[in-house]
Amino acid sequence: MIEPMRIVKSRRKTIALVINSDAELVVRAPFYASNQDVMRFVQEKQDWIERKTEEMKSKKQERPTLSLQDGEKILYLGRECMLFRGMTKKICFDGKAFLLPESTDAGTKLVTWYKKRAAAILQERVDTIAKRMYVLPEGVKITSAKTRWGSCSGTNHLNFSWRLIMCPPEVVDYVVVHELCHIVHKNHSRSFWESVEKVDSFYREHEQWLKENRRIMEIL
Repeated sequence: MIEPMRIVKSRRKTIALVINSDAELVVRAPFYASNQDVMRFVQEKQDWIERKTEEMKSKKQERPTLSLQDGEKILYLGRECMLFRGMTKKICFDGKAFLLPESTDAGTKLVTWYKKRAAAILQERVDTIAKRMYVLPEGVKITSAKTRWGSCSGTNHLNFSWRLIMCPPEVVDYVVVHELCHIVHKNHSRSFWESVEKVDSFYREHEQWLKENRRIMEIL
């Protein structure tokens, strides 16, 4: 029997099963659900869990890798940009291609570059969209999360993975809208999604893009 790697309890009303990107089982359950209830549900869903676990293991083996060699491509704001190595001590970007140092820390420097750009871009988008939505976040933090594009804490602090700026601008804005809506709605209720749709009428397409391209979070 495949057992949960983690059980997360919240105000949700039902038990949900999630097979994460590492092919591990995570159970999300209501506060009132006992561990016995959770394990009974897990046991009943073993066929589904085993099937999805195998699917995720296969996807895990197919994850893209980046060796930082000449000619490889990486996404920046939804555009594919070429990577080149050369005589430089810092990351150079002309809008179409990156020039990376030939040193062994080129990958670290590229991540640092992305984090700085993410901090500037996401702060600007949060400021702009928050004014339009009449909400006030308590702050913006850039993280290295590989499983969540963004989150909103109970104290209305927003967190975004730097990898988000690999996505197209309209998708970046969707994630910002999504988290800003959580300032008012601390759940994914109908009211929450109605609030999202008022700001982003194409949110379903943007949500689908994130699902279909989630593997880019594993590149660096």
